Amino acid sequence: MPPAISQPPISSRPGLAVRFGIAFLVFVVAGSLLLLAWLGAQERVQSARLFAALAKADADFIRELKLPRSEKLASDLGRLLKMEVFFRDRSGRLMPPGGMMPPAVSAPAHVEKLGDGREALALRLDDEHDVIFVRATVAGASITQPGTLGALTAFWVLSLALGWSVSQGVVRPLANLTRRLPRLFGDAPPDIPEATRTDEIGQLAAALLDARTRLGEERLLREQSEKLALLGRMAAGLAHEIKNPLAAIQLHAQLADYDSLDPEAKKSLAMIKGESRVIEGLVNQWLYVARPAPPGTSPLDARDVLLQTIEAVHAQAEHAGVKIVQHLPDALPVRGDRHRLAQAFRNLAINAIQAMPTGGTLTIAGSIDHRSCRVTFADTGPGFSDRALKSAADLFFSEREGGLGIGLNLVKEVVTHHGGTLSLANGKPVGAVVAISLPKSGGS
Repeated sequence: MPPAISQPPISSRPGLAVRFGIAFLVFVVAGSLLLLAWLGAQERVQSARLFAALAKADADFIRELKLPRSEKLASDLGRLLKMEVFFRDRSGRLMPPGGMMPPAVSAPAHVEKLGDGREALALRLDDEHDVIFVRATVAGASITQPGTLGALTAFWVLSLALGWSVSQGVVRPLANLTRRLPRLFGDAPPDIPEATRTDEIGQLAAALLDARTRLGEERLLREQSEKLALLGRMAAGLAHEIKNPLAAIQLHAQLADYDSLDPEAKKSLAMIKGESRVIEGLVNQWLYVARPAPPGTSPLDARDVLLQTIEAVHAQAEHAGVKIVQHLPDALPVRGDRHRLAQAFRNLAINAIQAMPTGGTLTIAGSIDHRSCRVTFADTGPGFSDRALKSAADLFFSEREGGLGIGLNLVKEVVTHHGGTLSLANGKPVGAVVAISLPKSGGS
């Protein structure tokens, strides 16, 4: 089971969604106030322009018709225009009188603020008179006005669209990642669609998945190291307990007077010697797996090693009803360790024989090209399962009852240390095929 992932301490700070919501609300309120202020300023500017245009038109009208500059005309124009109108002569007298400080005539016409908050505009009529228009100050934009309400509505809609876009593109993916994070390092990781994104959030999700993969690999390496450490202790103990009595058996078998034995005894003695070599090879195999040593690099013919392997497993194959067929070239020159390669070839042959308990055919073939020598072991057994095709060479993996899961791992280690490759496949129509490729001796 993977180690439990500690949960981060619960913080009293609001979550990202709450903080984003508060910031977005502040943005909308501030934006609305600024928009109202801008609309008010624009409305006052536009109103001042209209005021000046209207005043100029009225002044032109009075000038062209040569209307009298009287209090009655001023009062009538004021009622018509819904503002105050004054005439001023050169002495500064106003008609009708008004309690204000009248503005000066400016060119171009300029609306001025009066002390009482009203707005006034003075225009020259002739050499003797000016006309002054006075109105209440324009209050600016109001939220109840259709134009202002429409502009604010458009701003709110755009703000909501922006908020939704940021929420969907940033806040929600981050919230999903946070929610899935406790289960990310479990046996069955959750699906993380954010990893398909090409932005920074996608890079974050991909980095989390990569971290999970690396953590899994490190966990496997640690478990492998623990298994190897245990295996080393077991192998050392077994080697000590087995090698001493095995050496005694081999010594007495060699001291036996072979010529004085009858044929049956000679056969038994040969079997004792052969089986003791098998036991010695198994002990050495355990020791090699537990404490692998670099192989030797002397030139040798892998064909001779294969023929010796076939001879060594012949009795076991015959007992299982397995026929061994070999298709080997005249030579398979490689550089390596004869003993280690013999271990590897013997393991592959025994695995194939054990895969055919009711009989079958084991075909051992070799080929050579300008760079490598290739050896294949093909049987007519049930073949590899899908799981075995991926993990058969892993230490302690075995689907055979009573299997220890060491043989193929040993073969893989030996071949790898020789600079070669090991591949597993299923034959057609049946069986399993294990192929070894080793660098050719003297090849470029």
